[in-house]
Amino acid sequence: MATGDGLDPRQQERIESAVERVRTDNGLDLSVLVGDLELDDVSQFRAASERLHAALGERSPSAVLLVVAPGQRRVEIVTGPSVRRRVPDRVSALAVLSMTSAFRGGDLIGGIVDAVRQIADAAGRRSAISPADEKRADLAVRSAPAHGTAGVH
Repeated sequence: MATGDGLDPRQQERIESAVERVRTDNGLDLSVLVGDLELDDVSQFRAASERLHAALGERSPSAVLLVVAPGQRRVEIVTGPSVRRRVPDRVSALAVLSMTSAFRGGDLIGGIVDAVRQIADAAGRRSAISPADEKRADLAVRSAPAHGTAGVH
């Protein structure tokens, strides 16, 4: 994926399917954002990812957000405090390592889908998120905004 390009429909579908499966099978509120962030300096990437996680609003304490910026060569996983026991930092670190290995091999989508599965496996099975929470989570894939990000929630 070139910097600024959105994901094609098949790629979006693969990620969305993995996210939906996690929500249904594991009851985990997980979102994925793919696209470069508008930053003055990539050293701000973690802080920007945390702001995106906070923007999930009332969902943020129990949500997991994967931010993948291919053009900036950055990946971040942000977990809310209520979900950190299910998805501890070591699980996030292993998921990032798995993604970056796949990315080096040229498999952006496979790396993301595998990381989502790793997080789900570590989190264990729980009840699906409630229909009200699912509605708020907006499972639809958003089109890429002008600044080059494509979101999958």
